[in-house]
Amino acid sequence: MVKSQLPIRLLRTIGLSWLAFLITGLLIRWAFPPPAVSVLIDRSYCPPAQWQPVAQQYASIYQQHQHQQLRIQQVLLFSDLAEDVRSIPLKPEEVQQLKTYGRSNLQRQEDLQQKYDRTILLTCSMTQK
Repeated sequence: MVKSQLPIRLLRTIGLSWLAFLITGLLIRWAFPPPAVSVLIDRSYCPPAQWQPVAQQYASIYQQHQHQQLRIQQVLLFSDLAEDVRSIPLKPEEVQQLKTYGRSNLQRQEDLQQKYDRTILLTCSMTQK
């Protein structure tokens, strides 16, 4: 009779251990979420050869978002002519195909950086901030 209870106790102990491990992981994830960032993309005119590094930097940030190392809260596309806020992150292919236009507007860039917490700036003239 003792032999038949041993596998049940063992299975119960293993099951409870895994449940405790899962709950601990969820609590850690809840207590320490990945940092949320706003990505500012300067769409002022940029030659295609200089736009490529900007698209690659965004792809790297997007990959971190996919791996839950950070959370892209929103993507802001801006130039001196327009501003577009996207709450759903763009795919890297979409950023690579963006057309650039207008002139760089340093004042708008600074205003946006002050308006949003934790920003990452992607622009042709400056790699990342």
